[in-house]
Amino acid sequence: MQNKVYLVILHTNKKHDVMKDTFARRLVNARKIRCMSQRDLVARMEGKVSSSAIEKYEKALMMPSSDVLIMLARVLGFRMDYFYRPFTVAIDAEGFEFRKQASLGAKKVESIKHMVMSEIEKYLEVEGILGIQPRFTLDYRNVSVECEEDAMALAMRLRKDWSIGLDGITSVIELLESNGVKIIEVEADARFSGTCNKAGEIPVIVINKQMSAERKRMTIFHELGHLLMHFAQGVDEEKMCTVFASEVLIPKEKFVDILGESRHDISLVELQVVQREYGISVDALMAKAAQLNVITQRRYQSYFKKKNALPQFKTAVEKSLVDDEHTNRFERLVYRALASEMISTSKAASLLNCSVEKVRDNLNLL
Repeated sequence: MQNKVYLVILHTNKKHDVMKDTFARRLVNARKIRCMSQRDLVARMEGKVSSSAIEKYEKALMMPSSDVLIMLARVLGFRMDYFYRPFTVAIDAEGFEFRKQASLGAKKVESIKHMVMSEIEKYLEVEGILGIQPRFTLDYRNVSVECEEDAMALAMRLRKDWSIGLDGITSVIELLESNGVKIIEVEADARFSGTCNKAGEIPVIVINKQMSAERKRMTIFHELGHLLMHFAQGVDEEKMCTVFASEVLIPKEKFVDILGESRHDISLVELQVVQREYGISVDALMAKAAQLNVITQRRYQSYFKKKNALPQFKTAVEKSLVDDEHTNRFERLVYRALASEMISTSKAASLLNCSVEKVRDNLNLL
């Protein structure tokens, strides 16, 4: 009898340790997502908790009381059950490439990393509940990109592999998500456009939700280029990814067919027609014209001089003419699981980090 009691105590202690460890890691994640230091968090807690207590929580040495937990959740903007959700996916935080890290600042970089890891966890969890097996089948590892022609060839290979043809792509986000790529949108300032990583073998692309539709589309394929292409030593990877993205959005064949093989002047109206049909900005179209020698480098440089000298012209060429697009697949999957009674309303609210009342209002079963 004594042995049985001893085993139960061991089991209980082990569960408690796991719970403390989970809470500790979730608290660190939540704090970093909100760009808070431990000192910032203590200040926001209005004397409810000390710095040493926060440190002990984050080292899994102590658990908060229920009233402290409630306040932590409110201050950090997370539901309380978030802090006890088990970790289900391992993502290497160092795998994210922040090509403008210096201007973003370390806190914002950490915020984006932890936010994305949290979103991917939930994404894969709801896919698991629904029995969806995410698959990404593209593998271009046998190709070494040495020049622009290589990047353009891979762009056309992508179009062929995904049966896109030569037409404009209606929804870039929908296309990638239907082919196994996870798109995560984050609220960020203009200094951040995008980054990429992998959750196991699943590609993850992160974009700034605030960008124009044209910039989002270019950024998504630019980041996909980083995930897909393997570069020869000394190659300018950023340039190759931009060439790749441009070619995916509008193939050389269509571009030259529309604008011609050689031009001295191109009207803004012409480019805006292409912009609307292919979802690519005037700046990117002019860059492609220069890259393909449709216009000279001197003509390309004069375009930018004019743009920088004339505010009205700058406004006209930078105007977005494409309908914005956002990722909503994760939200759709959560409501699908809820409507199919595979998860509870409370679980749906936890995954969406919103109130149960909001989930009920949005459900509207037919």
